[in-house]
Amino acid sequence: MIDSANKKANHLLHIALTNSERLVRLINDILDLERIQSGREPLVFRPVQLADIVKQAIDDLQPMADAAEVQLIHDSTRVEIAADPDRLLQVMTNLLSNAVKFSPPNSPVSVMLRPGVTGVILSIIDHGRGIPADKLEMVFGRFQQVEASDARQRGGSGLGLAISRSIVEQHAGRIWAERNPVRGSTFRVFLPYNPTPLDEAGDKPEAGANHGPVGTVVLADAHAESRRKIAAQLARHGYSVMQAATVEQTLSAAKQEAAAILLDTTLDGMNGWEILPLLRRQEASAHTPVVLLSVEEQPTGKALPEGAEGLVANPLQEDALLAELARVLRGTGGKARVLIVEDDRDLASIIGEVFTRDDIAVQTAHSCKETIDACLQFQPHLVVLDIGLPDGDGFNVVNWLRQQKNQAQLPLVVYSGRELSPAERQQLTLGPTYFLTKARVQPQQLEALVLTMLRNSRQEESTPPELAVPNS
Repeated sequence: MIDSANKKANHLLHIALTNSERLVRLINDILDLERIQSGREPLVFRPVQLADIVKQAIDDLQPMADAAEVQLIHDSTRVEIAADPDRLLQVMTNLLSNAVKFSPPNSPVSVMLRPGVTGVILSIIDHGRGIPADKLEMVFGRFQQVEASDARQRGGSGLGLAISRSIVEQHAGRIWAERNPVRGSTFRVFLPYNPTPLDEAGDKPEAGANHGPVGTVVLADAHAESRRKIAAQLARHGYSVMQAATVEQTLSAAKQEAAAILLDTTLDGMNGWEILPLLRRQEASAHTPVVLLSVEEQPTGKALPEGAEGLVANPLQEDALLAELARVLRGTGGKARVLIVEDDRDLASIIGEVFTRDDIAVQTAHSCKETIDACLQFQPHLVVLDIGLPDGDGFNVVNWLRQQKNQAQLPLVVYSGRELSPAERQQLTLGPTYFLTKARVQPQQLEALVLTMLRNSRQEESTPPELAVPNS
């Protein structure tokens, strides 16, 4: 009887100790996250070899990997960046420990480094159960687990990825998750070589912002404070921002696929009018729209400098910046036509209002029949499609469009109320097709995506057939 009582007491003590340790970890993680996001613990940047940080994280986690019978594969590519090494090690440890936890025995976890022009992409690839498509963004929220039982079975506070995103954003980078084609998940981190840290709480992207490729904008501004402010404004509206502070950085960033270039008129001793010819001589940026920033108000009727499509005068206001960016993204060649297919009339009206400042012709349809009629008469350049309709669904609409010679490759944004499976997405793909979930995307992010797609599609229409580049 005494032995039985002792075993029971020991069991209860073990439970109490385990729960106490978990509570301490949770409190420490909460405090850590609050310090990072509030800026009370600023990052200390210095030149570091990213491969050395990866190796240190792998060495630290090797006993855990050995116990789980998981092989850690290290890419030793040498890449030097400016970063806070301690915080970056924290990100690597979080991502690698998660990958090990959710990997089956005798499977690899790989770390890959791929240097680019403006920064490096770090990828952590596992072959575990994978993350459902509807939770790829959710996992970066506070206290979020893929399954409710994960915290009990595998440990963790549910704050590791939230902390990692905050640290990466402090490095002016991006972090996101992807589903692997066959099995498992890949977490990717983009880190610029020479970041301008987002170290002010008011300059961070809003929580829940879409970090995917809604539209990439090059922001060239020599003034660090204004550059951070503008970058945060653009990020809140769904744009991905590549920051540049010098002529050399601007020309390098412009070689990437960007929707537009925002160019300060005084940059590294050279004004915007002198930089424009250099941008236009680069093949990659020859036709990218350029908006000049911080210039004096243009006299009415005076033409813009050659090579510029827009300008925003001092004092620079957020609404004016977004409106001018939207205008140049829309492109030329008459009004663009967007068809919004949504059975909820109030929601359709709200979405339509988003595009009123963009000088876009908008028509709404609330059923399959109305959609088909609108496609025949309105001839839209792009369709925003909800899949739930009273007399059918979005699948019927896409099937019909595929049979129309002039609309079989129509750009399409599927704006649905639920996450769609890979098979459903394949059935709904028309021309260039993007999938957005209403609950996770703000109207301004839908606007940014549609404007970018419209400009891309209309540029392709104006490109001679012999010069056209096939879609990858």
